[in-house]
Amino acid sequence: MEFTRSRRLRASGRRRTGWGLAALAGGIVWAVLANGQGRESAYFLMALAALGVLTGIRELRRAAQPFSLRVDEQGITLVDGGLGWGQIEGVSLYYRAAVHTDSDEGTSAPPLPHLHVFPAEGAELPGVRASVTGGRRVYDVADTAELDQGLGQLIEALTRWAGPRFEGAPHGMRRAVAPGPVTLTGPGFGPLTDAAGSPRAAEVPAAAARTFTGRRNTGGRLLLALALAVAGTAATVPLFTGHLPWGPEPLAALAPLGAMLGWGLSVLSFRNWARPLRLRIGPDGLAVQNTGVPEVAIGWDQVVAVAVARKPGATEKHLWLLLWPVPGHSFDLPHEFADGHPTYPLVELRRLRDSDEVERTARYFAGSRYAETA
Repeated sequence: MEFTRSRRLRASGRRRTGWGLAALAGGIVWAVLANGQGRESAYFLMALAALGVLTGIRELRRAAQPFSLRVDEQGITLVDGGLGWGQIEGVSLYYRAAVHTDSDEGTSAPPLPHLHVFPAEGAELPGVRASVTGGRRVYDVADTAELDQGLGQLIEALTRWAGPRFEGAPHGMRRAVAPGPVTLTGPGFGPLTDAAGSPRAAEVPAAAARTFTGRRNTGGRLLLALALAVAGTAATVPLFTGHLPWGPEPLAALAPLGAMLGWGLSVLSFRNWARPLRLRIGPDGLAVQNTGVPEVAIGWDQVVAVAVARKPGATEKHLWLLLWPVPGHSFDLPHEFADGHPTYPLVELRRLRDSDEVERTARYFAGSRYAETA
C-alpha cells in the first residue's frame, strides 16, 4: 500500500497562509489607527501573523517535495530507496508526550505518532538520516499526522506485512513461555493472532476467571460517613428551635459542619461502594474497575503484552499490572508513554487482596502475551 502526504500538507499550508495574511492585514490596519499601547499590541499580532504565514509557506514547500511511502510484502520503500523485511529488525509507532487535554473527558490526548524503522545491522535507508534511540539505530520515516491515507490504514498495512516486527510494546521485553504453541516469533513484540477461542486457546486447559477485589473496606467507610451525617443532622435540628441539649454553645456550632461533611463523605463513599476497585482476569481477557468509575473490559485480541512490573518512570518499587494495547486500540483508562508506546498501568497490586496471585493468573491467561521485563 502506498502513502502520500501532499494533499494534507497542501490543505494545511493554504489554511495557515490564508489566515496568517488576513491577520497580518488586520494588524496593519490596527497599527495605523491605534497609538501607544494599542499599537504595540498590533505589532505583536502582526508578528504572530507573519509566523503563521511562514509556517504555511514551509508546509506548501514540503508538499511540493517528492514523497512516497510504500508498505507491502517486499518491505518499506521511500522515494530514494527502501529496505526489505529481512533488513528490518522492527518498526513502531512512536508517540511523543501529550500536548493538550480533552476538557470533556479530562484525559490527555497525544499527537499522532511518527513511524520509526529499526534497521538490521549494516542496513541503510537512503535519503533518511539515522539517529539513535535507546541504543538502537532508527529512521524517522514519516509523521502520521501528515499522511493523506491516515493512521488507521498505516496500522492495517504494518499489521499485515510487518508481522512480529511491528513492535507494540517497549523493546527489550521478551515473550513468556506459555502453554501451547507460540504462533508468532521474531525480534519484535507485535500483535498476536492467538486470541481466546482460537485453536491455540483450545489446547490450554480450561480455567475459570479470577476476580481480585480491593483491600479497603468501602462498606465500612460508608457506614462511618452515614453515622457522622446522621449525628451531625440530629445535633443541628435543635439549633433551629433554640434548644441546646448538649455541650457549650461554641461546640454546638460544629454540628452543621459535621452534617455537611458527613453527607458529602456519604455520597462519595456510596459511589466508591457501588463501584469498588476490582480486577478480573479470564480466558476472554481482563476487566478493571477503578474506584468510583465504570468497569473497562479488554479482550486479549486488543492486547500486545501484559506484565507485572514497576510503573514506567516511577521511583517507587511497588508493582503494577501493566498493559500495552494493539496499535490502533485505546481504552478509557489513565495511560502513560514508555519508550514511545502507550502504556496502561491498570492497578497497583498492593491495593488488591491476594495480590501475590495476580502475576500467576495473568501469566496463565495471557499466555505468550505475558511479557518478561528486562
